[in-house]
Amino acid sequence: MSTQNSIVSSVFDKLKGKRVLVIGDVILDHFVWGDVARISPEAPVPVINVHSENDMPGGAANVANNLVALGAKPSICSITGNDNQGARIRQLLEEQNVDCSCLVAVDNVKTIIKTRIIARAQHVVRVDWDSILEEKIVLRKNFLEKIEQAASGCDAIIVQDHNKGIVLPQLFDILKTPGVPIIIDPNRYNSIKYSGALATPNFEEARILAGMPFETSMSEDSLKEISKKIFERHELEKLVITLSEKGIALCDKSGNVKIQPAAKSADVFDVSGAGDTVVSVLACALAADVDLWVACTLANIAGGIVVGKMGTATTTLEEIKKEL
Repeated sequence: MSTQNSIVSSVFDKLKGKRVLVIGDVILDHFVWGDVARISPEAPVPVINVHSENDMPGGAANVANNLVALGAKPSICSITGNDNQGARIRQLLEEQNVDCSCLVAVDNVKTIIKTRIIARAQHVVRVDWDSILEEKIVLRKNFLEKIEQAASGCDAIIVQDHNKGIVLPQLFDILKTPGVPIIIDPNRYNSIKYSGALATPNFEEARILAGMPFETSMSEDSLKEISKKIFERHELEKLVITLSEKGIALCDKSGNVKIQPAAKSADVFDVSGAGDTVVSVLACALAADVDLWVACTLANIAGGIVVGKMGTATTTLEEIKKEL
């Protein structure tokens, strides 16, 4: 085993039992599984013969699920509709012992649903029932006060932003607790300042947050320019950019970029939720005072594992150990 892997292996026990608060937009991920045997006579589209369906917690709820799989103790702050889908998200989370005392169900709000139809491991189509919360709803429900109370006893805070209304600029004014790391999984179209946080965008999100053109390459020079602009625009403390099959990059305010190649070469079945896994691993590691580069190593391995699974998947410390 290499020196780096020996260091990584020694931190696993430190990650368990950390209290992590998750704030963000929750989604019900609905999966429809089937087979394709013919094309429809009505239109040039495949006919899916459905053989099963299942629900998974999505968005910030999937982050909480990932934390459970890593041995952490998550709680979640979010808003759902007062509907069957919102109740289903709560049920799925409570079955995993996620603290849902700050998961608020609101009348006249629709829970977000994303239905993915999959045939023989191929993603055929996604159907979204989308909604965006009005700022007045979030503030009227004293939601920020609930977050402030929940944050008081945690070891780390994750803000997972799908730009559906939960992540307001005011949020970062109440999350500044000394010694408690804040990890933000940002949305490319929500250009608020993440003051004092560690952000974990993928390359495309980072490019847009930096205002760089579409044709920007994934080179080290481009990453330096992207990170420089993101630090200037968003007042971040630290920045980690995931690079898909190329690995992960750790960037600092001084313009330094350290790139770690992808941890494994696996078949990619489904990238949905991979960012949730990365941010969860980083939060647990930083809560345990693990060196950030070692935390990136763990997150890199975990991301490589979950893209080899179908659905909004999670990974465990045991699976990460096996990859080491």
